[in-house]
Amino acid sequence: MVQCAGSLFQKVGLPRSTGQIYGLLYLSKSPMSLDDIVLALELSKGSASTGTRHLVSLGAIRQVWVPGERKDYFESVGDISSILRSIYQEFLRPRVGATGRTLSTILTELDEDRTQGAVTAEEAEFCRGRLESLLKLQKRLDRLAPLAEKILL
Repeated sequence: MVQCAGSLFQKVGLPRSTGQIYGLLYLSKSPMSLDDIVLALELSKGSASTGTRHLVSLGAIRQVWVPGERKDYFESVGDISSILRSIYQEFLRPRVGATGRTLSTILTELDEDRTQGAVTAEEAEFCRGRLESLLKLQKRLDRLAPLAEKILL
């Protein structure tokens, strides 16, 4: 679970270590201190601290008080759907929209490059085909966004 969570987080553009921390806390019956997390995952204390702060901001984990302890302890919220919603809202949705604008800009610049002779007509057509294919995929994702929002939100 720890490695799967790390890979999943990495695939959506988040640090792998943050996903590993989430996976570890999700399967931990008891709250864990930052030192416990560092030892279990062999992370630097800075990486573990950054990851826990990020997960707290996403609502995926919470800081808890352990009687008799002065350290900060963390536990998973337990509701995986809450983290999926946060990842979607904060990372995926903004990137899908930005991708369409970026692809349109690249297509315009490609036309300018062709006009200025920076690329041949053949190279421009090849690139245009690839970029239009990506733009078509991006538009499909845009159409699926309302469905994803209904499921997640």
